[in-house]
Amino acid sequence: MKKSDIIKYNLKFNHIDSKNPVTIGNGDFAITLDQTGTQSLYEIYKDIPLSTMSNKNWFYKDKKDIKPSYVDGKAYMLFNLDNDPNYQINRQYPFKYSFMQILLYDNDKLIDINNIKDVKQELDLYKGIVTSSFNYKEKINKTISFIYQDHDEFNFKLQSDNLNLALKFNYPSYTKNGYRLDILPNVLVKEDRMTLLYDDKNSLSFKLKSSSKYQIVENTLIFDDNNVSFSLALDEIKEGKLLDEFWKCDNGIIIDNEELVKKMVLSKYLLHVNSTGIYPPQESGLTYNCWNSKFHLEMHLIHSLWNIYNNHVGDLVKSFDYYLSIMPSSLKRASLNGYKGLRFPKMTGPDGEDSPSNIGPLLIWQAPHILFMLQEIYYLYNKENIIKKYEPLISGTIDFMISFLTLKDSKYQMLDPLLEACESIPLDRCQNPSFELEYWRYTLERQPKIDTVLYGHQRYDYLDITSKIITPKEDDGIYLKTYGVIDKYDLYKDHPTEGFLMSFFKSKIVDKEKMVKTIDYILKNMDLSSYWGWDFPFLGLSLLNCGEIEKSIEVTQLNTINNQYLYNGYNTSPRDDLKAYLPGNGAFLIYYYYLSNILIASLK
Repeated sequence: MKKSDIIKYNLKFNHIDSKNPVTIGNGDFAITLDQTGTQSLYEIYKDIPLSTMSNKNWFYKDKKDIKPSYVDGKAYMLFNLDNDPNYQINRQYPFKYSFMQILLYDNDKLIDINNIKDVKQELDLYKGIVTSSFNYKEKINKTISFIYQDHDEFNFKLQSDNLNLALKFNYPSYTKNGYRLDILPNVLVKEDRMTLLYDDKNSLSFKLKSSSKYQIVENTLIFDDNNVSFSLALDEIKEGKLLDEFWKCDNGIIIDNEELVKKMVLSKYLLHVNSTGIYPPQESGLTYNCWNSKFHLEMHLIHSLWNIYNNHVGDLVKSFDYYLSIMPSSLKRASLNGYKGLRFPKMTGPDGEDSPSNIGPLLIWQAPHILFMLQEIYYLYNKENIIKKYEPLISGTIDFMISFLTLKDSKYQMLDPLLEACESIPLDRCQNPSFELEYWRYTLERQPKIDTVLYGHQRYDYLDITSKIITPKEDDGIYLKTYGVIDKYDLYKDHPTEGFLMSFFKSKIVDKEKMVKTIDYILKNMDLSSYWGWDFPFLGLSLLNCGEIEKSIEVTQLNTINNQYLYNGYNTSPRDDLKAYLPGNGAFLIYYYYLSNILIASLK
C-alpha cells in the first residue's frame, strides 16, 4: 500500500485521552503508551492498561493433576469447583505479564496530570514511531519511541529540562494489567545485561544500552540525565527494520468508503503489532491480559486469516510451528476423547494443555482452522513447501475430523458430545450444528488436490464422505443452529452461527435466498447486544457472498454495543476485559478483503 494511504490515518492527540492509548510492537513484543509517550499516567488508563508484554515471557507454576470428567464415556478436562480445588491453578498458569513501566518523575514524584499542558502526540502508522511533546510546569518535554520489526528491541528518547526518566520493573500477574505491586523482583545488573529474578522458577533477562548512567533503587532503574536515549532488547541490540516494510508488502485496495478504509488501515496496524508472533494471539493481543493471557485457538483464524489475503503469509506461518509443538498433547486429547488424529484445544498456553473449563474442551469448531489456513495458502500461492512442512497437521486434523463423524441412517452426523460455536446452547441440544457441518464439508471437499500433491493419492474418499454429511436443519426456509433447536422461534443469544454458512467458507449446498432470509430473520428477532465484534463482519461476509453488497455493508456498520471502534482502532465492548477485542478487527479485515475485490471486479 502507498505511504500516503497509510499516514492519512495517523493517530493524533492534543490532549490526554485515557480511553485511547497507543500501542507499538512487532507481533511478539509490544508496549502501550499514554499521550506523554510513556506509561506515567497508568493510574487513569483503566480500560486499556499501559503494558509492556512479550510472547516469549511466561510465568510458570507447577500444574496440578486434575481428574477428567466423563461425558458419554469420553474424558474431558471439564472443571468442577466442588470436586477439584486445583482447577484455578491450571487455568491461570502459565501467563504472560507486563514486566516494565516507563515513567517520568518530577523531583522524585511521578508527574501529575494536572501540570501537563499543550499535548501533541502522533503515531506514524507507516513506520510505527510515536512522537510526543507536552508542557510540564512551563517546560517542553519530547519523547520518541519505536520497536524494531525483525527483532525484539524497544528504542526510546527523552528530551527534557525538568523531568527524570525511570524504568520500574514489576512482579508478574495474570490480571488484566499484568503485574502486581505487593512483591518486588530482584534486579541484577552485569555489564549491559539485566536480569529480573521473580522466584526459583521464573526470571527475565534483557540487554540495556543507554546514553546516560543510571542507578538501581529496589526495583526501579533511574537515569542520571534529563536528556536520555536507551535501547532495550530481549535478544540483541542492533539496527533493525521499521514498519514500512510491512506496508510495502501489503496489497490492500482503497475503496470509495472513507470509514471502511480507515478501519481497515487501523485494524491492519493493530493486528500486526499485536497478533503476528510465534504463538496464536490472545484476544487482546499483547495489549493486556484477558482470560489469563491464554490463546483461544478458535479465534486464531479470525485474528489472522487476513494475512494470507494481504500478502503477509510469513507473518502468519511463523505461528504454525506452535501447532507442531503441541502435537503430542493433541494426539493424547483426541485419543482420550475416543478419536483419531489431532484434537487441538480451545483455550491454552505454550504447553498446549486444556485450560479447565465447562465449555472449551467440548468445542470443535477450531479443529479445521489450521487445515483451512494451509489450504488457502496453497490455493492462493501454490506453496507446496509450506503444505509439505506442515503435513502432519493436515493429516492429523483430517483424521480427527473424519473420526468425529458418525455414520447413521446413511448420513455422516455429529452426534458425539460437543458444544456449538455460539456456546449458549445446552449440550444435549447441540447435535449436528449447521456451522460445523458445513465447515467440515467445505474443508474436506477441498482436500483431494492437496492430498495428491502430498501423497500422490487421496487418503480418504472425500467425495463420498462430504456427499453423505447431513444437511443443516431448516424451518420455514430459515437455517437453524443445530438439529436440537426446535424451530425458528427457538433462538439462542451469542454468536449467530446459523448466519455464517457463506462467510469465510462458502457452502455449496446452502441456498443463498435462504441464507439471506435467515440473516434478516435473526437480525430482526435476536438480541444484537449479545453478538460479539466478529459476528457482524461474518454476517456481512455471508450477505456479500450471496450478492447482497449494500446490505452487507449495513450489517457490518450496525450501531450496537459490541460493534463499536475506538479512535485508536480497537474493536471495543462494554465488558471490562474486552475493551480491546482484536477478533472484531480481524473479522473485519477478512470482510474488507472480499468486499474490495468484489467492488474492483464490478468496475472491470
